[in-house]
Amino acid sequence: MAGMSISDAFSTLMKIRRVLAIVSIVAGAGYKVAPIVWHKAEAKHEVAVAPATNSVVTKTATGGRDLGVIDMTNHFETCVSLGAGKDCILTPKMLDSHNVQLTLAVESKTAAGKIHDLSVTQVVTASGKPFEVAVGDFSLSLTPNVTSE
Repeated sequence: MAGMSISDAFSTLMKIRRVLAIVSIVAGAGYKVAPIVWHKAEAKHEVAVAPATNSVVTKTATGGRDLGVIDMTNHFETCVSLGAGKDCILTPKMLDSHNVQLTLAVESKTAAGKIHDLSVTQVVTASGKPFEVAVGDFSLSLTPNVTSE
């Protein structure tokens, strides 16, 4: 990795971690990587701007899920529980001072806690601006609020 920038090295590390996760899923083994920020989804009908530790998940008029405002740190995974054994893992990468490349992975788990299904989508959006995205069978709307490391 000599001659690589820190950003390139980190990007390579994240790709390796994703490949290991997929290999673990195919092999039927669970996986655990670096610390993830977990959020509890509460069944409320109003959506309030809240810190990431109090994220609210509600159903939208179109049947999707509104995750509200999610505070994230550049290059650190954030996990939001969608309920029923499903989690959404968000990994932001700041491209410039306003735009962020956001990788969203929705995982379904069995009763034993093993990953059963994994859908991944990657989008480029503006930090602090709401957007909607489809990840597998889920339609999600959220406002990513990304800060640098």
